Amino acid sequence: MRQRADRRFPLLAAALAAIAFCVSCAADDDFQTTTAVAPQTLDVEVVAYYFHGNFRCRTCRTIEAYSEEAIRSEFANELGSGRLAWRVVNVEEPENEHFVKDFELVTKSLVLTEYEDGEVIRWENLKQVWQLVRDKEQFFDYVHSSTRKFLQED
Repeated sequence: MRQRADRRFPLLAAALAAIAFCVSCAADDDFQTTTAVAPQTLDVEVVAYYFHGNFRCRTCRTIEAYSEEAIRSEFANELGSGRLAWRVVNVEEPENEHFVKDFELVTKSLVLTEYEDGEVIRWENLKQVWQLVRDKEQFFDYVHSSTRKFLQED
């Protein structure tokens, strides 16, 4: 009988950890933020979008904050000149739902887009932000190098 209980403990611990994580995410979701609506027309060439939904856990908020800080700290000149823009978009708003299909979104995402004559001509989803969120320096390095490369390919 003792062996059976020992084998169940890791499963029970994992289940309790998952419940605790979900509860903390739900508590974080009560925090109110303002979200920019995606612009219909753009005067910029490249937009760094952070896409999210209504439910926003602590990790999602960290990815958004790190992404914005990384973009604003490294690309102040490009932001100031209008070459690059930063936008936060809730894809669950009816006018923004098209972004899910447009950029093949499956979760909260940082996406770089290039526009020409108001049309997206290329885009890149920076998927590694999820793996790097626990290391701010590597996260910033990834966002900086990816954005720099994207801007240079223009």
